[in-house]
Amino acid sequence: MRNKVSTPLKLVLLSLTLLSTTYSDDLIDQTCKKTPYYELCSNVIHSNPATPSDPKGMVVIMINYALANATDTLKYIGDLINKVSDHELQNKLAFCAGQSYMPVVKYVLHEAVDSINQGDFDLASHYISNAEKNIVACNKKFTGNQSPLSSRNGIMLQLLDISAAILKNL
Repeated sequence: MRNKVSTPLKLVLLSLTLLSTTYSDDLIDQTCKKTPYYELCSNVIHSNPATPSDPKGMVVIMINYALANATDTLKYIGDLINKVSDHELQNKLAFCAGQSYMPVVKYVLHEAVDSINQGDFDLASHYISNAEKNIVACNKKFTGNQSPLSSRNGIMLQLLDISAAILKNL
């Protein structure tokens, strides 16, 4: 015997699904409006297949996105080091890889997520701040617009600023 769902029940289930989606979209909208980069926040969270039901889930998505970005940038820096012949530029890039991005990728952002999952938002904020300092240190190695990493570092700092802003509201 086949289990059929009645039409009124289908409508109720569809309404609940739409309400849930609307509630989630409203929550994302409200949360992202409290960050310095609304559009980026909204785009990152909406592009994630796992729709978060609370700001805690949103900040984890944002940090994981920052981690993916940092991992990609670390690979990019490695490729650049192998392509450039200027030793001074190689040293600056090596600093950014080893002292800035490597700790962020291997340790700092993972610890931030672990702290959030354990409910220690102050410690998570500390890790986010640490990651920001690492990226700023990389920026300081270059003068003016000479950095081949300026746009990547800028996006990374925006993602971390969004994460910090969401964390502040938890």
